[in-house]
Amino acid sequence: MAFRVRVEALREAIGRVLPIVPTRPIYPITQNILLRQSGDTVELRATDLEISMRTVLSVVPEEGDSVQLAFAPKPLADLLKGFSEDDTLILSQKDQTLTVGSAYGRYEFGGVAAEEFPAFPALEEAEGVSFPIELLDEVISRTGFAASRDDARIALTGIYFDFEGTHTHFVATDAHTLVRLKREDIRLPHAPKLLLPVRALQSLQQAFKSLPSGDVLTLHPGEGQALFHHPVLDMVCRLIDAKYPDYQSVIPKNPPHAARINTESFHKALRRLRVLSDKTTGVIRMHFEGNTLTLQAEDLIHNRSGQETLPCEYEGPDFRIAFRENVIGGVIEHLESAEFVMRMEAPGRAALIEPDPQVPPTEALFLAMPLMM
Repeated sequence: MAFRVRVEALREAIGRVLPIVPTRPIYPITQNILLRQSGDTVELRATDLEISMRTVLSVVPEEGDSVQLAFAPKPLADLLKGFSEDDTLILSQKDQTLTVGSAYGRYEFGGVAAEEFPAFPALEEAEGVSFPIELLDEVISRTGFAASRDDARIALTGIYFDFEGTHTHFVATDAHTLVRLKREDIRLPHAPKLLLPVRALQSLQQAFKSLPSGDVLTLHPGEGQALFHHPVLDMVCRLIDAKYPDYQSVIPKNPPHAARINTESFHKALRRLRVLSDKTTGVIRMHFEGNTLTLQAEDLIHNRSGQETLPCEYEGPDFRIAFRENVIGGVIEHLESAEFVMRMEAPGRAALIEPDPQVPPTEALFLAMPLMM
């Protein structure tokens, strides 16, 4: 049978699975999404064979054969932009052609037999842990930026779900920046450590933006893969098969130099000085002296430089340290606090940065690796 559906509902459903569709597919079938109708329910599915996502939406059945077809999603997604959200469409299929009818006209899209599309991965039943969508959104946003994009360092391209008996650590690092979020309200005793690809989690983050923030997703660990389940959305992704570094060992214990700094003032100063820094190195030098922080940037090739001073609360002798602007700036953008405390051991050792105040129930810790100057 064919079906009738509101434009906005179909647009949202396609938008959930679209991020999974690879732009340069190894297997041509994965450049499509699968649309499978079953009475008054339609399933949409996408995969790149590493990540699989499916979503369902309710429709009004019409006379005719059920729609069962794989097709390239972007042309249909672009067509939907030309309708108002309350417009209604009728979708039907003849052979390998998807027909979309509206009050304005008729549109046809060639497709591929549904049987050629890869099956959705099966997972054995396993104990799960539930995440409010707003919490999972926070975890992905505040850690994902620090994960590496270098496939040569595959272990660093994920977010590490380190389940302990009384809490869970969510960790990401690219060896220049490290983030560790601690949550005592998320626990899954006896669960394996999970190293999840950041690309999969950010695709999931895009998919659940159209869902109510108070909804809950449940994570079910599996053998070599993990499932995130919601009543209208499922994502299965392969785990990264690599050993995660011992992140706890690189966190300094009692750095002797400590400064409390206003987050907004520091961030604005970085944005101004970024314009004057060397575009290759992006160096920002920091000099702590008394209760004053001096920030400096220069570009010797173009004869540009800048300097700003900020008040701070500093404990210790005069101290100098330098960072790449994108490293220290990336941390500052994800603090979510009015002030932060920076603790430092030596100019060449990682600086520990913590938001102040911390916002329970999340306890956040950031490391930023300085430059050797």
